[in-house]
Amino acid sequence: MSSVGPGSASGPKQALLAADYVEAVLWQQQAQPPVVEVHPLPGQADVVVVGAGYCGLSAARELARRGRTTVVVERDPLATGASTRNGGMVIPELKSGPAGLAQRYGPVGERMYDEVNEAFDQLEALVATEAIDCRYRRDGQLYLAHNQAHVEGLAAMADEHGGERGEAVRFVSRDGLADEVGSDAFYAGVVLERTGGLHPARYHAGLARLALEAGVDVHDRTTALAIEPRPQGGHQVTTDRGTIEAGDVIVATNAYADALVPWLARRVVPIGSFIIATEVLDPGLAASVSPRGRMMVDTKNLLFYWRLSPDGRVLFGGRRSLAPSSIAEARDFLYGSMVGIHPQLAGTRISHAWGGHVAMTLDRMPHFGRVPSGPGLGALFATGCNGSGVALNSWMGTRAADVVLGGPPPALSEIRFPAVPLHRARRAYLPLVGQWFAWEDRRP
Repeated sequence: MSSVGPGSASGPKQALLAADYVEAVLWQQQAQPPVVEVHPLPGQADVVVVGAGYCGLSAARELARRGRTTVVVERDPLATGASTRNGGMVIPELKSGPAGLAQRYGPVGERMYDEVNEAFDQLEALVATEAIDCRYRRDGQLYLAHNQAHVEGLAAMADEHGGERGEAVRFVSRDGLADEVGSDAFYAGVVLERTGGLHPARYHAGLARLALEAGVDVHDRTTALAIEPRPQGGHQVTTDRGTIEAGDVIVATNAYADALVPWLARRVVPIGSFIIATEVLDPGLAASVSPRGRMMVDTKNLLFYWRLSPDGRVLFGGRRSLAPSSIAEARDFLYGSMVGIHPQLAGTRISHAWGGHVAMTLDRMPHFGRVPSGPGLGALFATGCNGSGVALNSWMGTRAADVVLGGPPPALSEIRFPAVPLHRARRAYLPLVGQWFAWEDRRP
């Protein structure tokens, strides 16, 4: 076993930068989202959707297809948020397996497990039937034990999924890892075949195109300021460009929950996550890192995730702590960590570095429902995918549309949504939580 472990940044302390290095999102530079011209905001709509990410666009498209006038308002320029900044990993997971979910939530847990797999199937079907050019491939995930203590848990995970449920999941011992990952820094792994990788900005552009073609009225650079119930029913949505009266409202802001819906903001913590991208690699070097092109994730609390991009780069993501960080600081840490795991990448230069936010919840579970009190009362929300939202956010959007149209809510709506303790003081205590996580990650 190498003395360079995945929990340490034992590589270079400063990233090697390409001549054309930029602090910008690689994915966004490689995609062409639809252009949304500025146009007057309507005074009325059947439904207003706040947020134009995967969830919001999926909800809006489904509603428009089924005959509802639907307006999407997005604070930022279209295609610049988290939906185009993530790692592009399509992972059907809920941070716990089916047995753990059933033990914790009973039959609801079993239904939630089915739902997250339904979300994965829905994304694959949508990409295929609508010919979304997002370079999707089902290459599988490699979940890697960063220390010996996690090996037994990974073996049990493989038995639960593969043996008891017959899923395409298998345990890989340390001796077999050379066929899966070009590193000796890990102790074992699990391969989950039902995982894919895509180009997240191209996927988002495809969703935006489908929504516009369905008749959705999209307004980016438009900030929702208030959502208020109307005495005669429905809601009034006030924005910085005007007011819209709507029968229903869907809040799809995810990690960017704010004063618009304080009840929601008290339950979602935006955690910074960063990604570096190497220059395009020689195919042999790329294959030495990831022989099978898996989506790779380790078992740390402050985990690393990495993959090969469709154009042959290594994308390596994660965070050093839960404290605020600059892109430059995160870039250097990630570069050292990447080279520590994959020494063959020493001397490789970085072309891009960027950051974004992940919507974390106290119970590490996604949540769905209606706002029960305060500003935004009665609005539907879907949030908290905790870093695994490419498929799940898309699916929750379509389920939100179903609920607006009278369908039943998903099982995710039946679990308690706990508030984050001392939410306003989180900037003070989150770094301490991060230090505890880092200490745990360093344990053998």
